[in-house]
Amino acid sequence: MALVLRRTLLLLLSTVVSLVAAELVLRAVGYGRISPAMNFGVNTRGALERGGFEPHDTLFWTLPARPAPVDEAVRAVHPRRPVAPKGERRRLIVLGDSCSRISIESLPYSATLERLLGPPWEVLNAAVPGYTSHQGLAWLRLQLLDLAPELVVVYFGWNDHWRATGLTDREYERRQAAGRPRLLALLDRKPATPPLRVPLPEYAQNLQAMVAAIRAQGAQVVFVAAPHALTGEARQRLADTGYILPDEEPGPLHESYLAAVRRFAGLQGVAVLAADRLVAALADRAPLLMRDGIHLTDAGHAVLAAAA
Repeated sequence: MALVLRRTLLLLLSTVVSLVAAELVLRAVGYGRISPAMNFGVNTRGALERGGFEPHDTLFWTLPARPAPVDEAVRAVHPRRPVAPKGERRRLIVLGDSCSRISIESLPYSATLERLLGPPWEVLNAAVPGYTSHQGLAWLRLQLLDLAPELVVVYFGWNDHWRATGLTDREYERRQAAGRPRLLALLDRKPATPPLRVPLPEYAQNLQAMVAAIRAQGAQVVFVAAPHALTGEARQRLADTGYILPDEEPGPLHESYLAAVRRFAGLQGVAVLAADRLVAALADRAPLLMRDGIHLTDAGHAVLAAAA
C-alpha cells in the first residue's frame, strides 16, 4: 500500500512538474498571448506599431500619454494623466470613439460645444479611435466617474459592430485576465465566423450599465445616434480590411444598433441626439460626412455641436 501511494505521489509530482515546465515554455515563446493588434484589425495594429496607440491592461489601448497640442485644445482626458480638480464650472464629458475625436482642419465638436455653452461649463474629451461601448464603460469605472461630471455625452456604435479577428471585447478581457494558464490556449479554437466586437445584447447591457453608473453619481446622460451615408466604395473598403464580412451590409447592421439605443433610451428616459435623422433629412449629406460615410467633416462637427 505504501509503495502504491509513493508511486502515485511521484506520478502526480511528475505531472505537475511537466505542466509547469510546459507553461513556462509556452510563455517564453509567447504562445497563447493575445494583443489588441492581433484581435482588433489593421487600424489598431498599425497604430500600435507606429506609436499612435499605447497598450493598456484594462482599456486594451490608449492614445499616447504625452499630450499633443490638440489634446490640450480639446481638453483631452487620459487614464495616465491627472486631471485638474473640478472648480466652480460645471463639467461635461464627451465619451466616444474617433467620431468624437477626429476632424479635418478644425477641432471636434466637443471644443465647439464648450464655446457655445459658455464659461459656466468645461467640456472634457474622452474619445479614443477604435473604442467600443465595452471600453467606454471600463473607462467610466476606471477614471471618468471620479471626475464628477454633471453630464456625459455617449457616442458609440460603429466599432461595436465591426468584426474582431478573434474574440469579442468581453471575451478578450476575460482571456487577458491575470493568471490564465497558457496551456488553456491549446484548447482554443478560432471561430468559423469572426464575431462582432460587441454583439447587440452586450451593447445594450453596456449602455444600461453606463446610464446606471452615471446617474448614481447624480449626473445625466445624452446618447448620440451616429449618422451614416455609406457608399459602395466605403462598404468595399470595410470588407477589404475585415471590418465586415464580404457579403455583409453595414448599413442595416448599424441601424439595428441605433434602434437599440432608441429602445433603451425610451425605457430609461435618456435623451437621444438624433444626428442620424438630422443628416438623413438632407438632400446632400456630403458636406457633413467624410468619404467613409462615418466620420464628421468640420461642418459636421459644427452642426452636431449646435444641435447638442
